[in-house]
Amino acid sequence: MVFGMFFPVALPRVLARSTAPLLAVVLLVTGVSPGASAAQAREQEGTQARASAPAGRFSVATLNLRKGMRVPGMRHDIGQVLDGGASLIGFQERLFSRPALRASLPKSWTLLMPSGPTGTDDNPIAFDKHVWDLQKTWPALLTGKTWRRYTGQVAHDQYGVVAVLRHRASGHVIRAVSFHLPNHLHNRHTGGPNYANRAGVEAMWRMASRVRALEEGAPAEHQFVAMCDCNVTENRDLTDNLVKGRITRPLRLETNYSADDHRRGSGIDYVMGERDSDFRIRSFHAYRRLVTDHPGIVATFVRKR
Repeated sequence: MVFGMFFPVALPRVLARSTAPLLAVVLLVTGVSPGASAAQAREQEGTQARASAPAGRFSVATLNLRKGMRVPGMRHDIGQVLDGGASLIGFQERLFSRPALRASLPKSWTLLMPSGPTGTDDNPIAFDKHVWDLQKTWPALLTGKTWRRYTGQVAHDQYGVVAVLRHRASGHVIRAVSFHLPNHLHNRHTGGPNYANRAGVEAMWRMASRVRALEEGAPAEHQFVAMCDCNVTENRDLTDNLVKGRITRPLRLETNYSADDHRRGSGIDYVMGERDSDFRIRSFHAYRRLVTDHPGIVATFVRKR
């Protein structure tokens, strides 16, 4: 009787002990861990949310990832802008980091890097292939001379990559490029260029000319979209010789700062979009709790009514 009462109670405990090692073996064989499963689930949820977003909107991010960052830090910062709904990210300042950057992106994303020589900044673009269909891409030399940060030395050439992307839900087509203007461009007291860094200012002018050519070469039905660490504080850009005078006004581009309906702000990290388009920037959010030393900007484009 005692044995009969004891055995039904003990059996589940024995089974639990015997199945635990078996479960661990199964997880090792399949390459699944509880932490990885949770991360994969979150990634899948994010992908599904972006893919099922209304056809009348999409979100674009600009993110300057500090040189030397490791995969966990990049993954953290990229995850922040993905949580903001971004399906397209323009990066700046990526030197010798293609494998780490690719490893930091979700599996459903495509990374576009310039081909050819490595410049000071390679300015890649990444997009969610469940949201965007890549129609065409090519590398672009943005300027043959840049100004290296802090040292005052002439740096290597800077490259970008241009992507023509079609939104799978709406059919809207954009021509996207990411770029990084030289440092120490802006005299915030006068609102104009910092002519003490004349070489950097002239490099910016050459890059602005190249950006204008990329926009002017796009078909009329393609919206030009740019992501930039511009190194010019938006509300102190007061002349015709920096971002407003050389890029946004000539090309009729609005920015996350100029077009935001809900909160006015200013900074040096921009998302730009051609205002003569069916889609306009409606709002933006700045993510500041990042490993890198720049905020991540996510701007939301909405179809005009």
